[in-house]
Amino acid sequence: MVNCYTCNKQEHWTKVDAGHFMSRVYISTRWVPTNVKPQCKACNIRSGEQYLYSLRLDEMYGPGTANRLYEQSRNKDTYTIEELETHVEYYETAVATILARRIKADRSFNRRVPQ
Repeated sequence: MVNCYTCNKQEHWTKVDAGHFMSRVYISTRWVPTNVKPQCKACNIRSGEQYLYSLRLDEMYGPGTANRLYEQSRNKDTYTIEELETHVEYYETAVATILARRIKADRSFNRRVPQ
């Protein structure tokens, strides 16, 4: 289970979106971990509840975090193939680690994951 970053509603992790404070359109912040948090579909569909998201970011990571992400999102630099491959490797490893921990902790886990 995971809580929505903006409204705190608890949902199964397979039922939430990867909500972005700064839209995925902005490549320079697309994969920044502080920019991506779990959001229920209702919050994510309503333009990501960006204001609430910014308040939570500043509360969690310190004042000015949302503004720094905004400024970083305006950076027009693009990623190299090597940098993108590094992102892919990092997240594949992170997901595999999380799933392995969950499976080990709860043997019925596989039966609850929607197809």
